Amino acid sequence: MAKIFINYRTGDEKWGPELVDGQLVDVFGEGNVFRDRRAMRPGTDFPDRIRQEVESCVVFLSLIGPGWLDIRDADSGLRRIDMPKDYVHDEIATALALNKVVIPVLLDASLPAARQLPPALVGLSNRQFQPLREGYTHHDMRVLINEIREYVPAKKPEPQHGTETASAVASHAHVVRSAVGINPVYNENAAPRDWDGNGRRPA
Repeated sequence: MAKIFINYRTGDEKWGPELVDGQLVDVFGEGNVFRDRRAMRPGTDFPDRIRQEVESCVVFLSLIGPGWLDIRDADSGLRRIDMPKDYVHDEIATALALNKVVIPVLLDASLPAARQLPPALVGLSNRQFQPLREGYTHHDMRVLINEIREYVPAKKPEPQHGTETASAVASHAHVVRSAVGINPVYNENAAPRDWDGNGRRPA
């Protein structure tokens, strides 16, 4: 189960969910970030998997765009957030009830007031939010990622097999030179020890 759950409203701000998902995956790893359209394979029991992911997550992100609150059902005319079995409503209600770290992420939008929300979601209006502005995602995503890192560790960098780091190569070369008594020669990439105290290249 993933440690970060991305909750969003289909038909709301379109650029947000995929952008947030992609950048979080880069930092925390694909297995630690859940967004339904990417993480669920065909044939998955949707309601059961959603419930499991919300219950097991550490950080729950509620992505809220300008149309999030007022998107309505085409048949009934009701706000989708008010309708029975609305996934966005139920996911948030469950996360709040379980005292998850719930972060409203505002996609060029405002945080809804308590009076605008269904009773089970009123607690969302009390949560400190993080703005994510379309023209400033480079800054706002960095802030959001740093906040999440307080609760979820970043993935470990993958080892690069078959290559040595520059410091390892330099260290190895220094050992070889010392062992065979060869004076270092000038190299633009040489370590600082190949220069004398006055900043001159060795002879």
